[in-house]
Amino acid sequence: MATATAARAAIYITGRVRQKRNVIGGRKVRHVLAMSLLAVWWPRLAIARIVVRAEPARLTWSVFREQESAGGALEHARLAAEMSFPQPLRIERTDGSYRLPGFTITVLPEPSRTVASRAVRGSDSLLRHEQGHYDIVLLAARALARELEPMTAASTQALTAAVEECVSKHTRRAERLSEAYDAATDHSHDADQQQRWLEKIRAALAEAAATELAGFPL
Repeated sequence: MATATAARAAIYITGRVRQKRNVIGGRKVRHVLAMSLLAVWWPRLAIARIVVRAEPARLTWSVFREQESAGGALEHARLAAEMSFPQPLRIERTDGSYRLPGFTITVLPEPSRTVASRAVRGSDSLLRHEQGHYDIVLLAARALARELEPMTAASTQALTAAVEECVSKHTRRAERLSEAYDAATDHSHDADQQQRWLEKIRAALAEAAATELAGFPL
């Protein structure tokens, strides 16, 4: 099996604010996107359900674009995972307050930035490591959805600001978890730690209301 060093996952969130945080090499960039928000009135609605899904649920090397090097000399694979929100997204008004509607957050690889060098394609251990990064983003998206579901505000502006802060918070948490995961597993080289982390990730995925992973908040 080829020796490989996995890079940290880059996390992208598409929404009212798009947080594009490239944590590879410690670089962080923020971009703001406009999103259509339509305010409509509904009488006494139950809390809207926000569904989170991953597409695909399991990574294969086919989702990684092949190139000679994924970045630096020690960087052989790089996963960019995106949390995608539907657009336009309506803000609903009920009983004098505003909230988000039910919708689906989709976690998926960002094709142009998900890459692997030719030398490591086919490495099962490295693919499992990258799946761990992907599942960390999925767990963060689930925690984000749970916080957004009951969120209400007195105005559309206040709701938008609260959503932006919530998205930013869970993005930062996912970044810290990805960094801790890479450090603990030595980018997949430490087989014992890699197995321990994958077991912790699987346990968190099995718990619908998981709020932490390996002692880190989601």
